[in-house]
Amino acid sequence: MAGDPNDPFPGLLRVEHLRRWFDAADLGPGDDLRFERIAMGESNEVFVVHRGGRRWVLRRPAAVPLSVDGANRIMEREFRFQRALDGTGVPHARPVALCTDTGVTGAVFYVMEFVDGLVAGEPIPDELGGPGASRRIAEEMLDALGSLAAIDHEAPGLADLGRPDGFLERQVDRWRGQLESYRERELSGVDEVSDWLAANLPSSTVPGVMHGDFNRHNMLFSRAVGDEPTRLVAVLDWENATIGDPLMDLGYLVAGWTDDDQGLPTRAEAVARWRERSGRRVEALGWYATMSTFKLACMLEGVYVRQAADPTRETNEFIGGLVLDLVARARRLSAAGADW
Repeated sequence: MAGDPNDPFPGLLRVEHLRRWFDAADLGPGDDLRFERIAMGESNEVFVVHRGGRRWVLRRPAAVPLSVDGANRIMEREFRFQRALDGTGVPHARPVALCTDTGVTGAVFYVMEFVDGLVAGEPIPDELGGPGASRRIAEEMLDALGSLAAIDHEAPGLADLGRPDGFLERQVDRWRGQLESYRERELSGVDEVSDWLAANLPSSTVPGVMHGDFNRHNMLFSRAVGDEPTRLVAVLDWENATIGDPLMDLGYLVAGWTDDDQGLPTRAEAVARWRERSGRRVEALGWYATMSTFKLACMLEGVYVRQAADPTRETNEFIGGLVLDLVARARRLSAAGADW
């Protein structure tokens, strides 16, 4: 933590305002309110909050979002989605309180419980079991994803959080249009992929809850202790969650897998496990894998452009390169899509 101790993160936190808000929400005693900025997500800011010997996580939009109103709405949606997950088989951080008064920090934010866990990065940390835990981690993710797809999307608290009718039909034009709204460089292959997606749209879909960015970097896993293997303790980053087509999440998860990957389930095994948990049929998975990869490329290009305009962040050239890799992967997936 650096800078003025009374305002350690200018433009992101207003500590005295937050102190009063935490008091009103009855979140921890005392004046020792402290914020620790952590690297989790590029379009939103995440802080661990320390007070009175307790910890929470505060999540708010980046200082320079693409849309202020849109970023604030996303915070409210994230909070509602996580609240609706209580009682389901989807591990998540319990949401504690939502603040829609933008006078407190300059944006809508929410506070959720602190979950003690680790991200299964590459290589997988020894605390999670090391590379030998790859299959366990993949199976835990498939089980959680299947449980998410099994949720009744018309249940209270969820029914108005998406427009399932015509969901797939809107995807290609939506993400192509969003990309064009901020693209500042040539992305070879984007038009080829989007044309293929439009021409090969699945003929039917079954609505359900989807996360929208379901990958290892948005998960926390418990430490492996003795004979107790790691387990998935929280799915994070619900900013892209909606009522749509859960096959988008499955396609996204397995898009980068091949049957040659050592220690991972084969694609057939992964699909069978998800199908058993979700109770859903799997069709046209190659299209969903291509669509989800294309969507991620569009999203990350927006992050890349936004970073360049945000004085509180450094532009991450890795993300710029990743976008190019994702477009190339989407081209390969579309070429093989009919075989999935």
